[in-house]
Amino acid sequence: MRFSGRTSRTVTAAALTLAAATPALAQSLPNYGGASVTQCIPFANFQPVSFTDPPKLNFSIAGDSTIHTVTMDTGSVGVAMSAANIPNYETLKSAPGAKPGTQFLSSSKVLWVGTWVPMTVTLYDRANQPVATSEVFILGVEKSGRCDSYQTDQQICPGLPAPEKPVLYMGVGFGQEADFQPQGTPDKNVLLNLRSVNGQPIADGTLNTGYIIGRQGIQVGLTAANTAGFRFAKLEPYAQYPGDWMMPRGCITVNPDQNRDASGPICTPANILVDTGIPQSYMTLPTAIQFAKVEQTDLSEPTKKVGVLAPNTSVAVRIPNAADPIATDAFIVGAGAPNEPAQVIPSSTDTRAPFINTGRHFLRQYQFLYDAKQGYVGMKDQPNPCGEQ
Repeated sequence: MRFSGRTSRTVTAAALTLAAATPALAQSLPNYGGASVTQCIPFANFQPVSFTDPPKLNFSIAGDSTIHTVTMDTGSVGVAMSAANIPNYETLKSAPGAKPGTQFLSSSKVLWVGTWVPMTVTLYDRANQPVATSEVFILGVEKSGRCDSYQTDQQICPGLPAPEKPVLYMGVGFGQEADFQPQGTPDKNVLLNLRSVNGQPIADGTLNTGYIIGRQGIQVGLTAANTAGFRFAKLEPYAQYPGDWMMPRGCITVNPDQNRDASGPICTPANILVDTGIPQSYMTLPTAIQFAKVEQTDLSEPTKKVGVLAPNTSVAVRIPNAADPIATDAFIVGAGAPNEPAQVIPSSTDTRAPFINTGRHFLRQYQFLYDAKQGYVGMKDQPNPCGEQ
């Protein structure tokens, strides 16, 4: 399920100026001295070929013994559930911190409307044994319906009905507020608001908030031991949303023999999203970058056709830059490499900032570390032991 703007991420002018003015790769490195709390949370769906399908987590909410299995999406932030399935929902709506809220899904133009309510969320391993608890605000969805105009005016369409089908979603990403997700702040992220692991409360100063995505699970809590061997790039603070960080920067090279300047192949600076929610990739490039397209069925909307990069197109994504990358995601379209997206949907424009959503196949090659406390991303070759069988 794609949330808003995956094909055309919008970024504020201030954010772009900040990113351009500051080196993408800091000279310093994160310090994990004193951080000891960490926990493996295996994905609910073990996959012989990792990331064929989106990874899923098992969880429950306070007052309900039902264990739900939900997609873990790094392209959005926050848990959304049908209000009717949240115990004591009407009482929770008047709890401290509760406030009206929305979440918009661009692929279907569906808008969820409800209230963010405080909730204790329990996370489980693959055998449905509890491994961690978190205190977050979750969106109780009271209304749901198509609202095409929301993407342009951010106004709730009148007359939206109650959800026809149960709503259940979990976003665990960061830096997505500018993408029609202004309420997708860190206080909504289950993985960043842990209160206990394995039944033990977390003592002050022992948890470095963040996670490592492996092939078959996600490790929450960063320590010197589990971050060993990672290569790091510094993130920029999200000025409008204190406590959050901007998406990582990188650059995109397409057909280097064709798209060159006096210095050699062009690597276009861009914002990078590693998105577990989708198998395909979306990129936005300036019109000066040349590439060929062919028409295919859109994997997100099978009733539609979409232009995709033609077979034999060469693509390389480097994070955070071409000179000193911590990760290089390179493939030839149609060659069948494990990290190749299911399709690459390009957009050629000079009116939007360059951007790439890599899709989840990127994670077949690299572990992805997000340090929410110190503001870093890290990369290391797969696998991570968490969840492996």
